[in-house]
Amino acid sequence: MKKINMRWMLGAALAGAIALPGCGGTAGNTNIAGAQTKTAEEYVQAAADALQSAESFEANFTAEISMDGSGEISTGAKVTIQREPLQARVDIQHDFGDASQASNIYLEEKDDAVNLYMNYDKQWTEMTLSPEDAMNHIRIYNTADNMVSLLSAAKDWQMEDTEGNIVTVTAEIPSEKVYAVEEKGKYFQLAGMSGLSEIYFQDIGALTAEFCFDWKTGQPISYKIDFANALESVTNNVLKELNGGVLDNGVTVEKYLISSEITQLGDVEDIEIPEAVKSDAINYEKEITLLEKSGKT
Repeated sequence: MKKINMRWMLGAALAGAIALPGCGGTAGNTNIAGAQTKTAEEYVQAAADALQSAESFEANFTAEISMDGSGEISTGAKVTIQREPLQARVDIQHDFGDASQASNIYLEEKDDAVNLYMNYDKQWTEMTLSPEDAMNHIRIYNTADNMVSLLSAAKDWQMEDTEGNIVTVTAEIPSEKVYAVEEKGKYFQLAGMSGLSEIYFQDIGALTAEFCFDWKTGQPISYKIDFANALESVTNNVLKELNGGVLDNGVTVEKYLISSEITQLGDVEDIEIPEAVKSDAINYEKEITLLEKSGKT
């Protein structure tokens, strides 16, 4: 079986997305400004509560990936989401090293359905979807829900650093929970590997995750998670099956680091979709329906 051109796969997927650096310096679980820090578990619970109760948030998302020595590809996104009614705006920038590409997404819930507007290659398109299907388009950027999922799955919490008003806590995502975490966050979609069966996630090892919280309140600040080994194992498991159980040329993933920082939790203003976007957007479903009707007359 010929080796798949993974750089091409990543580029196509993006058109359609180690050791973890710390947030601070001095030892954790110490007195800061005269106040005792919480335990790691107390920070986790406070962050999860804040994330689940927030009606809206803004965040900055980053994905960095490098496979088979082909150079790094990165994706950055500015994300704004309101939960009820669902509104979202995601401004995405893909960097392929020698080229870059921007895309934009709006979601607007109306009458139990969601209008999705997407700008790709300077053309706006429109689709009407169920709320679940609409969210699947931006699942990887949904920092609030994804951080709750990671906090719920993680174990072996360790206080690492405190610096200023930030405390850093690390944890492990057990191997048996990696599939559920990936499925929830659609993290592999930027590598063209999402929607896979759980069978490809067997015995792939634990993940390393890092979380930053406000040292006083426990408010969530950011998370980072290293998916390199998991993506390599899953990809090679897929290639092995496609090649009749033999893996001649496996894929090496040097880096797949996902990080997201919450810049505002709650009190986000309504997301206004410009009228120019709505008027310029092509709705292919309507176009096809009109063509079918005209063909019958």
